[in-house]
Amino acid sequence: MAIYHFSVQVIGGAAGRSAVAAAAYRSASRLRDDRLGRDQDFSAKRGVVHSEVMLPENAPEEWRDREKLWNDVEAFEKRKDAQLGREVEFALPREMTERQGIKLARDFLAREFVDQGMIADLNVHWDVAEDGQPKPHAHVMLTMRSVGENGFGPKARGGTAPSWSSNGVSVGPIMSTSGWPNSTSTRGSTIAASRPRASALNRRPRSARPRSASRPPRARSASWDRSPGCFRRLSRTVAQTQCPLRD
Repeated sequence: MAIYHFSVQVIGGAAGRSAVAAAAYRSASRLRDDRLGRDQDFSAKRGVVHSEVMLPENAPEEWRDREKLWNDVEAFEKRKDAQLGREVEFALPREMTERQGIKLARDFLAREFVDQGMIADLNVHWDVAEDGQPKPHAHVMLTMRSVGENGFGPKARGGTAPSWSSNGVSVGPIMSTSGWPNSTSTRGSTIAASRPRASALNRRPRSARPRSASRPPRARSASWDRSPGCFRRLSRTVAQTQCPLRD
């Protein structure tokens, strides 16, 4: 059964990271990094079965070129601590074929990100886990600014666009009850979500709650006679006397 995984992080310049290098690594390709003046070469990496840049409506077609896209992102952001992009990583069900997994990832990105105005750089990895089974997952780099025919605009905030916290997690419309990450739920997580919560079960009357057969009845409370020189334990079922009886 597939194991659920979904994580989000921001790729920022404050830590000296390069968006071009990140894109080259995730796509297992060689890209020229104009800002650093060198090639970022990860073409020897294996396991990438699908790679593409998905553009929203009205985005320049030239940004389907991954090298052009992320060099333009870095050129547009002038601050050294600028947030260059956002990465989303999520697991794909290993029961699927490569074709099915790629389609699932593309449909999810189109609905939740590209239709919201973001460029999605998708790379599907089909690695092999330690148990010898497939470990399919997707790496997605997302732009953080609004996109139009003339290039990048201001960073999207408010309205129907998703809102994001400083650590890269969506706190806006995308994270609705019907949005991600629930929309990538697999059979196992769907079954788990259908189970009644403990809080709902505990709202039943106490008399209606089942009692575990292995749990012994709770002992009745006891009291002690604490008069000087006397240690007498008193309860409804036990009476232990360790002091002289008084008249």
